Amino acid sequence: MIQGYVMTQVDTETIQRAQQGDLEVLGALYEKYHLGIYRYLYYQVGDQPTAEDLTSEVFVRMLRFIAGFQPPSATFQSWLFQIARNLAIDHHRRMSRQDHLSLRESMSTANDSLTATVERRLTQDTLRAALSHLTDEQRDVILMRFVAGMPIADAARTLHKSEDAIKGLQRRALVALRAILTEWEVTHE
Repeated sequence: MIQGYVMTQVDTETIQRAQQGDLEVLGALYEKYHLGIYRYLYYQVGDQPTAEDLTSEVFVRMLRFIAGFQPPSATFQSWLFQIARNLAIDHHRRMSRQDHLSLRESMSTANDSLTATVERRLTQDTLRAALSHLTDEQRDVILMRFVAGMPIADAARTLHKSEDAIKGLQRRALVALRAILTEWEVTHE
């Protein structure tokens, strides 16, 4: 948020101001969406520094291509998430070609206790591992809907599917996640 500009919704006027280079609006768009984009990318790539880099790249591309964004064809949020999704796909392709293992940095802060840090890491790692057993589309729907808080309509636009298809993917993904996590609980007890 720059100089008190508060983003409540992204309407046509807001997009036009952003397309004209209004720094207040561009800053407000970043503030509104950066955390959701980061969370989505973190669960896609599993690495904090890489997720931060990709999140930055989403907003660099937003600045570069916002002039071509057409509001009636997509919501701004779905457009940003499409950029993030494409960057995550490109990242996975590069990593598979490089056969590269990345080292993760700790996500703890100075105020976190060791126990809280370990519990958060285990929860994040467990979720990432369980998500890796889903199809790419199921994983995208879960991350968009529950990690980034995206409405069904925006997830549908982002993935170029109907809302009913998104609801079906979400239902199947949640059933699969429940089965995976239940199986892991039984085998680890």
